[in-house]
Amino acid sequence: MKLELSRKITVRVLDVSMPIRRSTVRNDLRLIAKIAETEHNGSLAGRNGEEVREMLGMKPNSWKRIIQEGDVEHNLWSDLHLTDKGRHCAENGIVLDHEDGPHRLWVIDAPEPIGMRIIHIEAWADINVQQSELGQEHHDKFVRRIRNEGLEHKSVIDSGNRCRFKPPGWWARWVQRDPIVQEHPGLSTSIDLLCSWSSGEAESTFSARGKIAGMTDKHQAFEGSMDVEMSPTADQMASIVSTALSRKISGGQEWDGNSNSLKTDVISIDAEAIERMRMDIDLGQISHGRIGDWSNSTLRDIELRAKDEEAARDWVATLFWNRNDAIHRTKSQTNALIGNIASESAFKGLSLDNESAMLDSLISISNAPLGARWLFFAASDLAMAIGQEESV
Repeated sequence: MKLELSRKITVRVLDVSMPIRRSTVRNDLRLIAKIAETEHNGSLAGRNGEEVREMLGMKPNSWKRIIQEGDVEHNLWSDLHLTDKGRHCAENGIVLDHEDGPHRLWVIDAPEPIGMRIIHIEAWADINVQQSELGQEHHDKFVRRIRNEGLEHKSVIDSGNRCRFKPPGWWARWVQRDPIVQEHPGLSTSIDLLCSWSSGEAESTFSARGKIAGMTDKHQAFEGSMDVEMSPTADQMASIVSTALSRKISGGQEWDGNSNSLKTDVISIDAEAIERMRMDIDLGQISHGRIGDWSNSTLRDIELRAKDEEAARDWVATLFWNRNDAIHRTKSQTNALIGNIASESAFKGLSLDNESAMLDSLISISNAPLGARWLFFAASDLAMAIGQEESV
């Protein structure tokens, strides 16, 4: 079972000039982290750190500065032991480092838990933006909000392109006002925000797809994942599913949250669902405080189960006639076919041992052929006659 949510949101294009932390390769930090990981079990403390310093030929003052930078600025080590970020840096050397000059941001302001975020960033120099391409003054204080939050943002176009608005101390002390931000309404586009959760997953995942403008005088198509810090948990998503389904299921159905299955009678589902024992349900608009507002939602590949033994007999009878020709069969042949069907997932935990009731369903079910009763009784009479002949 998988819940899929989608909604439209506007991408706003902003230009700003201020120091920004962007992903860059720092081979000096990478080398320190790599040696610490491979030679000293991730430790830079005491003699381990001295050995790394001597191996790299660094003076004590230079070593002190770079160790402090790796700790305070990049969180590569804590108490002189590699962090997860430090181990990643040992592999690729990527950290967020200060980058000056004007930048173009593609920003969305979505409901929580996504919130306001930069979905892509480029330096003007990398996309050939000209000084003459001035926009309108931006009044919604997006950049101030992003800077105050201090979060790391990942591009949906290039996952290696990350940034954080955390200017250096000297900039914050010298520049007392917010930077000038210009917006380009003509470059705004509408994209799809997507959320999905599958039963068995610990939390939901978020992504976006669509096109953005303002990079190279044409629209750039993309589809990429989004990192969400406070992604709803499995229990929260299961509760959302249960609430949304309660407005959609019929009187002959009920949701079983323990097994994540829909218990149903056979008349409440279509022919495809009867055969597959699974179905999709369009849940329409969903609004929930934990995930915000979503205009479209679909629950896919829902497991179906018979809601009780009567429903199970009708379902088995329907499948019996869908899969088998209307011919005479002995009792043992009929029971073998019924047994094969009854072993399928929709009938788990239900007993179909009542042969009389099962025969009634086979005869009365809506897709039973004309003369179904005669077929079963004729088979019984034939079996009896064969038995008498063998005795003689």
